[in-house]
Amino acid sequence: MQFGEAVILSACPRSDGTQELELNAVCPASNYERLNVVVGATRVAVPLDRPERGAFRRFKVKLRADAPLAQGDKVPVEFFYPGEQAGVHCRGLSLGSVN
Repeated sequence: MQFGEAVILSACPRSDGTQELELNAVCPASNYERLNVVVGATRVAVPLDRPERGAFRRFKVKLRADAPLAQGDKVPVEFFYPGEQAGVHCRGLSLGSVN
């Protein structure tokens, strides 16, 4: 697992109390198969298509955050290799939607 960050390109509050975030992250290597977006105790898994090293990946997630997030904010991400287990990090994994 490797840690990184994603920049929020847009944030839309939703009527159900969640926020839809459009994010952009740089993949540190070409062989990662997924990442987790981490906001507080919430983690949302995002599948990756084995991008090239340094490639930008743009994606959307819906999650519930304690504080509002805004364009330009940065959130932590965890990158995982194929077959790598998230271990203790999976406890807070959210199966929320990813676009």
